[in-house]
Amino acid sequence: MLRAAGGADAPSLQDVERYFGQADIVRRDGAGTALTYRFENCALLMLFAADARNAMRLQEAHPSARRAGVAAPTLDQCAVEAAARRS
Repeated sequence: MLRAAGGADAPSLQDVERYFGQADIVRRDGAGTALTYRFENCALLMLFAADARNAMRLQEAHPSARRAGVAAPTLDQCAVEAAARRS
């Protein structure tokens, strides 16, 4: 799902919320929306913008470390942590 960001088949905001649940931080600025999910070892920032049909689509996904001095996880590592929280 996250790898599709910015593509023609990018997930919608509703798709992401259905999969990940309620975001820890939601920010709406102008025509865009940013969702941040906090997991044990990573935080995942997702940026959305409206497509041609005015549906909010995932444009970018950025993982980061939750602790100072720790290397940022890969997108795949953060996705695995997200999936574990869902189960």
